[in-house]
Amino acid sequence: MKKITRRNALKTMAALAAGASLPRHLTAAPAEARDDRRIPLVHITDLYHPPQDPDDHLDLATIVALPEYDLRGVVLDVTKKFLVPKPEGWDIARDPGYVPVAQLAHLTGRAIPAAMGPIAPLAHPGDAALDRPQAEQAGIGLLLDVLERSDRPVAVSVVGSVRVLAAAFNRAPALLRAKVRAVLLNAGATGGTKREWNVGLDPAAYLALWRSGLPIDWYPCATNRSAFEQAPERGTYWKAGQAELLRDLPAGLRAWFCYAFTGTQRGDIIHALAESGRGAEWEQVLAGDRNMWSTASLVMGAGRVLARTAQGWRFVPAASAAGLELWPFRFDPIRATVDDDARVTWQPSAEASPLRLFGRKPGTGYGLAMAEALNALLRAMPLGTKS
Repeated sequence: MKKITRRNALKTMAALAAGASLPRHLTAAPAEARDDRRIPLVHITDLYHPPQDPDDHLDLATIVALPEYDLRGVVLDVTKKFLVPKPEGWDIARDPGYVPVAQLAHLTGRAIPAAMGPIAPLAHPGDAALDRPQAEQAGIGLLLDVLERSDRPVAVSVVGSVRVLAAAFNRAPALLRAKVRAVLLNAGATGGTKREWNVGLDPAAYLALWRSGLPIDWYPCATNRSAFEQAPERGTYWKAGQAELLRDLPAGLRAWFCYAFTGTQRGDIIHALAESGRGAEWEQVLAGDRNMWSTASLVMGAGRVLARTAQGWRFVPAASAAGLELWPFRFDPIRATVDDDARVTWQPSAEASPLRLFGRKPGTGYGLAMAEALNALLRAMPLGTKS
């Protein structure tokens, strides 16, 4: 094995910052060293700094706070229009979310590999994105490498477009069919004619996923009418005040959210974790509201349920929920087809299916219960530093 000198270490760090693949002996612990009780997970997220939508930070923190997950990589699913300012872009210039991943890795004392995927939509459903620049290949490579090296099937959570996943499938369909445990898909609508946001980021990729044959646990971000309905049975959406979600967090985690939500550009990203998250800056963060869609997918993927305990609503391991009042989650097997406009039509299936649709007890109280449970989960996140 190549001797690791200071010069080699610096070369390795530079390669990582540039989005290049690391040598195999440095990328991850060998499979036999991992805890086989945990669920291998790759998280594909449209995470930016400053945020395009800060729910992505809450989703990443949720994953890190759930001990059932072995987070093996974060793939940054970014789109060009959010990386550049107006008039070419959406509004302001943003960076791919390497900084929040690095900060959270520091706070928790964990290694969290991160890489960026292609920034433009796939040209067609069979596009493998082989013609993209090297920096945009790294995210696809990270996903394929994790799948190839894993001795067990890997869950893939998607909270943006499915561009990286579709491109990876188009390169190695047999690998993905063998190694993807389930796609936790947060995108699409249960009906209607309006194209949901995440689908619109890359319709060709969404079409490719639904025709891939991969197992999909579908958490639609919109119902037949809207992406902002809190009561429907199939609705994943809920809303809460940030003061409620971020109440009494550990200082370092509070600073992490403050750095992100205020869009600060200070470059000392680790030192900032010891100074942010207090005073007027933090009060500004707490004054906002937060729209949420993906929490149920991450909780259910970890095998937890939403239960009322003596302390209030909590995300509890299913095996520990006997005798507790639940806000029921469920999956319903479905049959589904997708048309050339990337619109999914589905029907319930009486038989087992690799396609499962999220359902829950209807009602607007869902959001109140989810907010209380998520806050408790974040407050309990183990941190590896007192920053």
